[in-house]
Amino acid sequence: MIEANERKKYRERANRARRGLVNEKKKYGNINDGSGKRYRVGVFYVLSGDVEKALEFYSWFEQEFTDDIGEPVSELYWALAHYRAGNIEKARIRLQSAMLQNIYMLPFLFNEPMGVQDFWHSSNLERPEYLYEVEEFLNEPTVEEQKWMKEEFYSKRFEELRTGYIETFKALLGERDFEKRRKILDEWRKFAQSFFD
Repeated sequence: MIEANERKKYRERANRARRGLVNEKKKYGNINDGSGKRYRVGVFYVLSGDVEKALEFYSWFEQEFTDDIGEPVSELYWALAHYRAGNIEKARIRLQSAMLQNIYMLPFLFNEPMGVQDFWHSSNLERPEYLYEVEEFLNEPTVEEQKWMKEEFYSKRFEELRTGYIETFKALLGERDFEKRRKILDEWRKFAQSFFD
């Protein structure tokens, strides 16, 4: 359980990071966030206990960073914010996204770690080692939330999406032909999109 003074510090960190993003937009007309602070604002608001502020920020984030590829912990906390606000369907969609951002994260959260998968990992954020870099953020989900995540993870919907993801990225692992890779990824995007509509 996070104590009141810690929650206050998280809120201050969220406000400071958000102000920095907004000021950069005002000053330069765009945001060049090489450090990735945009991924922590919503996280810090959730940790501060302010779900409403987190959702307000995530709404702004969606409008501001329309083509952003995302980050696993940010997606997880986005799901938590929706879950805590009672928006279960939106939480489910975000949880799917969190699962695809790092296939190892959800089972790690409910104490059933997944072995390293033999498929192409497009970035370090997708690897199991990433979880140890962000471990400080992985203690937040409550027992009830972990139970919900586990039920979703093993549901038919999540299993179908996860299987499609693993099969796609296994196919990419040994494929060197650019056109074939593009075709595999195009098919994956079409398949995955049906889970997010």
